[in-house]
Amino acid sequence: MNYRDVFGEVLADHHESPRNWGLASDSQVRENGFNPLCGDKVTLGLKFRDGQLESCTFEGEGCSICMASASIMTEMVQGQPLSKVSGLIEGFRAKMQGEDRPDVLPADDSSEDIVALYGIKRFPVRIKCALLPWTTLKKGLETHHA
Repeated sequence: MNYRDVFGEVLADHHESPRNWGLASDSQVRENGFNPLCGDKVTLGLKFRDGQLESCTFEGEGCSICMASASIMTEMVQGQPLSKVSGLIEGFRAKMQGEDRPDVLPADDSSEDIVALYGIKRFPVRIKCALLPWTTLKKGLETHHA
């Protein structure tokens, strides 16, 4: 059985052709995330302007779920107001942990990419892989506000 059979075309596509790969030299915040249990590493490059997350790029190494999650996340958050980005982070975390939190779920919950990522819940040991980029983004926003 191959990766596409288990996790689907959308996640395989994001893993094989990650969006927003590479850290811009003008990133205002660089935030590192690491999961010592599985070895996933992700570094985000963040650029802010006028209360928005203008740019979110990444580099990393690790499992295909973590890299696909980072790719999907960067597409969702770029150009968004920081308040919406915070809501997306919280909504994703809640959804992945099985919480019924309609107040924080992403408004664009119907996008094919994020729905595919929600499917990782079927594999509880892999949820942390999917969450790593999102928790790293949360730390990056906190660093920006500090």
